[in-house]
Amino acid sequence: MSQWREQWSEQEWFTLRLAPVWVLSALAGRIRFDDDERGAFWDAVTDAALRSSGPGRELLGTVAAQRVWLFDEFELDGRPVVSGLLSVTRLLERMDPDTRTDVRSSILRVGAGVALARGHFGRRMTLEDEQTLLLVEQLLQTAPETLNDNPLNSPATI
Repeated sequence: MSQWREQWSEQEWFTLRLAPVWVLSALAGRIRFDDDERGAFWDAVTDAALRSSGPGRELLGTVAAQRVWLFDEFELDGRPVVSGLLSVTRLLERMDPDTRTDVRSSILRVGAGVALARGHFGRRMTLEDEQTLLLVEQLLQTAPETLNDNPLNSPATI
């Protein structure tokens, strides 16, 4: 077990592990998934893990290691998508900026992979899935990041 993993309680690690499933749920619009959705999810987890490094890769590796129980745990958790993602955001706020970026990017890569699989011939996301991923990305922004991205905080005149 890595040092990064050791800083989280079991409940916090459980919440981080469910993050990609909440993204899938946001895209699918439900909490139970058919075989095709699950297959696309696992393909996306594998692809995202290969493209990630450090903590993001470790998180996705743990998600994959819990493959047998992950969807059951998700259903039993019962948190709605937004509540779950906001719980993840609170954990992201405790990470250093590089780790936070890596973990968030890894989670969003899973969502993008699923959205591509759901889209036109597996090559493009639907407009709805693209918008959903943008909303998920906004939910996963920490308060300071949201504040920094706010155009009202710009020195430029409006």
